[in-house]
Parts: sequence; structure tokens; C-alpha cells
Amino acid sequence: MKVLYRNLWASRDARTLILSSLILTMCVLFEFSFLFFPDILENTIFQFIMVEIILFEGNFQPLLVLLHLAIWGIMFFSTLLVYTSVKEYSGRRTGLLEIGAILIAFLVTSILIYDLWFTLFLLCLNGLILLYLYILMQNE
Repeated sequence: MKVLYRNLWASRDARTLILSSLILTMCVLFEFSFLFFPDILENTIFQFIMVEIILFEGNFQPLLVLLHLAIWGIMFFSTLLVYTSVKEYSGRRTGLLEIGAILIAFLVTSILIYDLWFTLFLLCLNGLILLYLYILMQNE
């Protein structure tokens, strides 16, 4: 057991990589459950998430949108952590072009699954995450 701890868990980089990939996998599976099985949620105690309000002649589910934004923000942050951990483990640094490519991949995926408004909100959230990471790097 100590060999497993020393080889896998004692290293901060390996621990970051393991936990970030597990969080990313959990968020993707959570989103798949919302995309493919939305009617199951309506029969549970979490049905309050599906509350609809009428906004501009259409139905809007604000709690569900906020939940999706939170999950997609966590997925974006976890993806950055996994990618940066792998790059730094191989001895290289993550560049702005690579971060931009990850951001564009998330935005294209979100516009294919949801709509333009969700993608704009996601862009703002991901911009706040990147701003937070930039400010965090300035303090070091």
C-alpha cells in the first residue's frame, strides 16, 4: 500500500492529474444524464431544477441553465488542469494558443448542444475563470 501511495498519490502532479481527470469524467457523465435522460430528473426530488418561467414568449428554466453553466465551467477548469499537468510533466509550458483552442472547442460544443445565449454566458464564465487564473499567476 505504501508503494502505491508513494508512486501515485505522494506526487502533487500525479494527484492533480488523477483528481482533475476524475472530476472531468464525472461532469461529462452528469451532462450526459441531463442530455439523454431529462425525463428521469422530473420524477426525483430534484424536479425543482426543471421549473419553467415564461420569458419573451418562450419557456426558460433558469436553475437548469445555471446548473449547466456551473458544470461546464468545472469541465473547462478541469480540462485546463489536465492539459497543463500533462504539458508540465513533459517539460513544456501551456501557451495562450492552446488555451484558446480549448476555449473554442468548448464554445463550439456548447453552441451545437445548446443555443447562442448559453454559449455567450459560457464565454463570460470561462473568461472569468481565465481572469482568475491570470490574477493568481501574478501573485506568485
